[in-house]
Amino acid sequence: MCVAGASSLQNNFLFFLLHRTEAMTPPTDRWLSLPLNEIQNSLGEFTGWVLCGGRSLDWLLGTETRSHGDTDVGVFRSELADCLRFLDQRRVYLCDPPGQLIAWEGEPVPEHVHDIWLTSPDLNHWELQLMVYDDSDGSVSYRRDPRIHWPREAHAITVRKIRILNPLITLLFKLHRRELQEKDCLDVVNLITGFANQCLQSD
Repeated sequence: MCVAGASSLQNNFLFFLLHRTEAMTPPTDRWLSLPLNEIQNSLGEFTGWVLCGGRSLDWLLGTETRSHGDTDVGVFRSELADCLRFLDQRRVYLCDPPGQLIAWEGEPVPEHVHDIWLTSPDLNHWELQLMVYDDSDGSVSYRRDPRIHWPREAHAITVRKIRILNPLITLLFKLHRRELQEKDCLDVVNLITGFANQCLQSD
């Protein structure tokens, strides 16, 4: 084969690979609302996750306060490699930089990456967002201000057999933003009101 022909074939192959990868990546708004009892199946043998975000607050309050397009789960950075090794590599995309999805190639996840998206096993939808929490020597640090930290034992609470992120940590992350999204405002209001109601009912 002539050099020009080989070069053309190589370019066509690279073009095919690029577009095949793009075709396998779901649109960013194509999320499955995963039932909570299916999260463990999605993560395989890894059990060190905690439910986060708005769905964790709804589970705490015992009612659905708003619709949820995605499902957030938290993982300690020290356990992230163990979590990812149970997953089909094709399902894993790093948010690096934030707002841009990069297919994971099996390498150690950079320290600056704190969000990872997982597709469904058939690769057609987004199924879970992994939120990575930095931990060291039994302590978890708040990445936006490392002066704020807490013991790993205080990171999660168990509610009706599901471990959820400590709701005070959820509030910490939501209220730090300069401009709150409407869903974040609803979560804060619902948590304040629901927590107060639960305390009144227990009196």
